[in-house]
Amino acid sequence: MNREHNQPLKRYMPGLDGLRAISVLAVIGYHLDWESMQGGLLGVEMFFVLSGYLITDQIILEYKTNNTVSIWNFWIRRIRRLLPAMICMLLVVASWLSMTDFSRLRALQGDFLSSLFYMNNWYLIFHDVSYFESFGPASPIGHLWSLSIEEQFYLVWPILFLIGIKLVPRRGKLMLLILLLASLSASAMALMYEPGTDPSRVYYGTDTRAFAILIGAALAIVWPSWKLNDRISPTARTLLDVKGVLGLIVLLVMINAVNEYDDWLYQVGFLIVSFVTAGVIAVLAHPASRLGKILACRPLTWIGKRSYSLYIWHYPVIVLSSPTVNTEKPGFTHILLQLIMSVALAALSYKYVEEPIRRGNVRNLVRKRYTDKTFGRLGRLL
Repeated sequence: MNREHNQPLKRYMPGLDGLRAISVLAVIGYHLDWESMQGGLLGVEMFFVLSGYLITDQIILEYKTNNTVSIWNFWIRRIRRLLPAMICMLLVVASWLSMTDFSRLRALQGDFLSSLFYMNNWYLIFHDVSYFESFGPASPIGHLWSLSIEEQFYLVWPILFLIGIKLVPRRGKLMLLILLLASLSASAMALMYEPGTDPSRVYYGTDTRAFAILIGAALAIVWPSWKLNDRISPTARTLLDVKGVLGLIVLLVMINAVNEYDDWLYQVGFLIVSFVTAGVIAVLAHPASRLGKILACRPLTWIGKRSYSLYIWHYPVIVLSSPTVNTEKPGFTHILLQLIMSVALAALSYKYVEEPIRRGNVRNLVRKRYTDKTFGRLGRLL
């Protein structure tokens, strides 16, 4: 809190970048078919809760500062943050397929178009595309369904928040209202899921996955990051860390143990993961948390800051570098090369696409590169 002006200040929480890193590594492990991460698809659920918390925290901060929320500016920030890296990846994948397998590119036209407009999850539902069973070559952009759900949330949530805060100004009641919406979404998943059948419909659906984002949003209502401070008792700090460690252990055990075809996962499992993730986020967001400082170590924060790019790039790298007919698991060298390529592309995307566009520094970056190149050549000539 800014004491001089009594205005809330946005606070960077590096521990949450550490949680992002764990989430994206779980997803990558799942897509690489590692047995120790057969439940790595839960990493997406963790991302949803994180997104709900951070976006709502940001919206509340703006509302408290300005007594309103600029919906247009919010949308522009989200577009600048998410769209450029995805377009870059789509262009690279399309170019690669146009040179190597043009018929496959033509077959994926709908996937590309729906992804571009963040409606890919519903496109996959309406075309009965399974996430878990493939009867042909896998789509290299089949992972973009989750980004569609997040962007749909970003589109409507600022509007719903402003309506909600006007109708229900008390934080406790607003949180309960959001949790009520979350319970409806979780109930829809449990009721629509049919044991023994392909769960892709409830896995892809905005209606059946929204509860994770809403649980994160409800947490932000009662646990805004900018209101937290490190002036707590040693006992409270220890309890905070114990809860965070236990929650993190539960998540890691589930990532290792669950299977995408476990019935209980759709009946109650995803809901449990969402609440446990929210509990871990609450601990990591607190400035007094020692667990937050541990997860803020440099390797995890490096990965966490680039988690979006890593998520964007890893799946096309894995799909396009694997045989169309995969009769046996890839060897260690093959997997290592896939990981190196994924990290390299993510790092380049983050440095030259994500950050410059998000910060509005594209022109400066291009000018600097051109100037450095020009004067470097001049120096060599002289």
